[in-house]
Amino acid sequence: MSFSTTLSRMAPESTALLDGPSAKLYAEVTGMLARFLTAVEVQEIELPSTRAETEQALRLALIAMTEAQKRIQRQEDRINELENLSQTDELTGLANRRGFDEDFRKGLAHAKRAQHGGILLMIDLDRFKSVNDTYGHAAGDVLLQAVAAVLKADVRETDTVARIGGDEFAVLMPDLDATDGKARADRLADRLNSHMVDYLGTAIQIQASVGMFAYDGTAPATNVLAEADRNMYREKSARRLIQAA
Repeated sequence: MSFSTTLSRMAPESTALLDGPSAKLYAEVTGMLARFLTAVEVQEIELPSTRAETEQALRLALIAMTEAQKRIQRQEDRINELENLSQTDELTGLANRRGFDEDFRKGLAHAKRAQHGGILLMIDLDRFKSVNDTYGHAAGDVLLQAVAAVLKADVRETDTVARIGGDEFAVLMPDLDATDGKARADRLADRLNSHMVDYLGTAIQIQASVGMFAYDGTAPATNVLAEADRNMYREKSARRLIQAA
């Protein structure tokens, strides 16, 4: 099979990847190249006209590539935008479960590679259902946004703050030892539980239980999550006993 025949057969498949001006220019370039290669194969080349046609084909090819690159860049920008949307919680602007899982996976890999662990905080709101039942779901949304604001205000740029469920949050703190992690966890818990939310003139207090677990990158992600979750529920039980006393 001649090269010109191969080129002509490739053209429909290739133009399927392009649209608009790029597809038209691509068709023109491949047509001119096919004619040129056919002339080469049958040795019917007239150098002046062939050279001019080749130069024109190359100019058109450059334009076509430029158009294609612009289109690819637009597609990449759109993909990045959609990926950001798919990893962001719409209500709070925090990472959602998908975004958290990705950062968590990277954090564990980094901890194992660098031999420097980090801290995972699991946060669950107390009596959140009663807020929705008493004041309505709009009040619950305002409360969730306030929790997100408190958490974001007290983390480093390298930390990940996520809403991973209805009233469940997680904070991933890489490159942090257990002592410093415990101090930061206690500080976050104090700030959350001392924060009042104003909803239509009514003051609603945030109530949250915080569980901490220090990871080193050797344990599976499911184990780290389970331990942090277990510590959070221990804290929740202790808070209930204090409130009941």
